[in-house]
Amino acid sequence: MSVHLDAMLDRRLVVCVGPGGVGKTTSAAALALRAARSGRRALVLTIDPARRLADALGLDGLDDTIRVVAGEPNLSAAMLDTKASYDALMGRIAEGDARDAILGNRVYQAFSKTLARSHAYVAAERLYDVLEARAHDLVVLDTPPTRSALEILDAPHQLARFLDDDVLRFFLKRDDSLVGSLASLASAGGRAALKLLGRLAGEDVTEELLGFFTLLADQREGFLERARATAATLRDPATGYVLVASTSSTSLEDARALATELGERHRVPGLFLFNRAYVAEPGAATPLVGAGSELAAGTPADLEPAAAELRELRERLAARQRGALEAAARFRDTIAVDAPALAVAEAEGDIRTLKGLGELLDRSVPI
Repeated sequence: MSVHLDAMLDRRLVVCVGPGGVGKTTSAAALALRAARSGRRALVLTIDPARRLADALGLDGLDDTIRVVAGEPNLSAAMLDTKASYDALMGRIAEGDARDAILGNRVYQAFSKTLARSHAYVAAERLYDVLEARAHDLVVLDTPPTRSALEILDAPHQLARFLDDDVLRFFLKRDDSLVGSLASLASAGGRAALKLLGRLAGEDVTEELLGFFTLLADQREGFLERARATAATLRDPATGYVLVASTSSTSLEDARALATELGERHRVPGLFLFNRAYVAEPGAATPLVGAGSELAAGTPADLEPAAAELRELRERLAARQRGALEAAARFRDTIAVDAPALAVAEAEGDIRTLKGLGELLDRSVPI
């Protein structure tokens, strides 16, 4: 078990993907904690807002700011905040008046808060930032469920294509004035389109839109370079992908579809984690629950009814456990990915402490 986990954690970037509601964020934090306790400087960066993660890490809250976990000097955590992350990004790539102009532009403000996929784009930028800073030996990226995770993995490549498009470059041609930045468009009849836009949206909004394009022109090359670099990192075979699921039929169906999508993108999971796959046997040599036949011998007669009920309960639990592990094994075999798979024990309630996080992966068994 430890060999598989440690091999995955001996990387620069590990991406956790999977369906919703399977404990993916908790697994990402547990992986980062395991790496930190082995001596590596680890960061868990969650894109899927999970407020309970802050409780488990002993933090007052999580946001775009990277915070060191008290008592774990090698472990840090942060959570993507789309607006705050965009503002911080603009502060890193622009200075002084240029930065203030971007932050004050209403088109930028709308983009950073509400535009479709803006969350995915800034997630890619934030990932680039933490990797380039080289302040951590390992970054564990926790992604949103299934489809949203694919949007984030696709975002760098899509953004690079968008920024390198001939049409966009045409719009971003610069001159000495705001309107001059679109002079070539206006001379070809674009003036009428701008006039119509002004009537529909108002002159102020039109001016803000032109201003946004002008400001973007200054930053296009930087955005393009970072998008290409992040896309290359996510495609790099050295980047590890951990597919997290439960053993329910719905979860396995979603995980199978996600594994197919990842394969089409040439990103093959290097490890499977099946959470809540069994109930751990306290104090036993093996954590898996047996059928309970050992209770048959030596039971006092007056306790036999209770022992019989206990045996029946254990037999049902053992049968459910076997079914879960067999379902996980079939899943791994049918998707034809040669990667280790671990079954993780069901925790008693939500994990809200570092102790619970540290014990989570210790209760895993190979499938």
